Amino acid sequence: MKHIVFIDANNSTIQSMDEALKKGYKVTFFRQSNAFFYQNNVYTQSVLERLHAIVDMQNDTDDNEIAHLLGNILRHESIDGVIAPLDRSLEAVAEACKRCDIPFTNLQGVKNARDKSKARAILREHHVPTIRSWVAYTPDEANAIFTQYTSPFIFKPVSGFDSLHAVKVSTHEEVTKAAMDILNAGKNIAQPYREIFSRGILIEEFLSGMLISAEVGIYNGLFFPFMISGRSQSRFNECIELGSLMPAALSNEQKIECFEYAKSVCRALVLDHGIFHIEMMYTKTGPILVEANPRLMGGVMPEIYHQATGESIYPALFTIAMCSNDPISISMANRAVTVRKIMPLADGIISDDFYIDDIKNNPNLVNFYADKLLHSQNVHKNEVLGRIMVAHNDLDKANLIADEILLDIESRIGIKIHQPL
Repeated sequence: MKHIVFIDANNSTIQSMDEALKKGYKVTFFRQSNAFFYQNNVYTQSVLERLHAIVDMQNDTDDNEIAHLLGNILRHESIDGVIAPLDRSLEAVAEACKRCDIPFTNLQGVKNARDKSKARAILREHHVPTIRSWVAYTPDEANAIFTQYTSPFIFKPVSGFDSLHAVKVSTHEEVTKAAMDILNAGKNIAQPYREIFSRGILIEEFLSGMLISAEVGIYNGLFFPFMISGRSQSRFNECIELGSLMPAALSNEQKIECFEYAKSVCRALVLDHGIFHIEMMYTKTGPILVEANPRLMGGVMPEIYHQATGESIYPALFTIAMCSNDPISISMANRAVTVRKIMPLADGIISDDFYIDDIKNNPNLVNFYADKLLHSQNVHKNEVLGRIMVAHNDLDKANLIADEILLDIESRIGIKIHQPL
């Protein structure tokens, strides 16, 4: 029986563990003991109850702890593959797998990608198109960079995750606030993640264009172009993604161009083994990297892929993780699928009297995640309260339907939420 170890999890990881179990694999789950990044619902419990082993971790960013836990298993049985879906633990997992001689993405490649400033420097060295960027460690340094160069800019942590604290900056007043938000994140976030958020403030030239991503695999020197995905962005903060869509609204020639660019990025950064989520902006001059994520696409994107193509991405993930000889298939989208997150614009309280069950009757709504849409619930700015997933043969119509449903939800729940550009 093949044995896969999953290190940490989000909602899509629960689905992938379910699929691994159904394929007859042995599944071990290293679970962060003091933080959960998946919904603890009936489905989740049904999957967790079927796992062969659950091992609690204290710190998923500690390579020594992860290596120790992997070593404990290896003393008694083999591990065929490791899957790590979350940005914050990738460096530690890559280091631990290297020590334990378990196949995983190249350690230096993971470090190159996770340090977004270093990634851009490497792209420049390899003549891969990129933009200028700088790193500041204080508000004064950030203001000096702002004064020296032409605004607007994007401010974000050098090695953040989930687009936390990423913001467009156009004025000196915004510089100080954005810089302090990032610096304070390193002090206020949970202890295991403070080092990640303490690597400085990345200041990048602002990119105009269409935000997209290439979902690509690399295995045994072969390149697998799975999908070019599009994005819906918030009109209130362009750095906030309201959801993904597949396939992106690009021509076949433009998609090929994006896949070739993603291949160049992976080659330069030494991302040599895995399925990767390469975010880019399609500009007037072609694709430019936003950030390279050395992991499978996150959130509900694997489900979007399944809904758009009729096939799961997980068999390819398992094949690469376990270095098996199973064929890797690439499926074309046969319909358009788009998602909108339900996210408050500010802290607030949801109405004590609202009804949304009838929304599920929309024939184009294929999924409606609303676990946090509760009466009189206290909510926080930019918290993801739920998601709607819409499918249609025409992408423009899918987007229109999704936007109308999002507005309808806002009118019912009593708080303002992010709306698309």
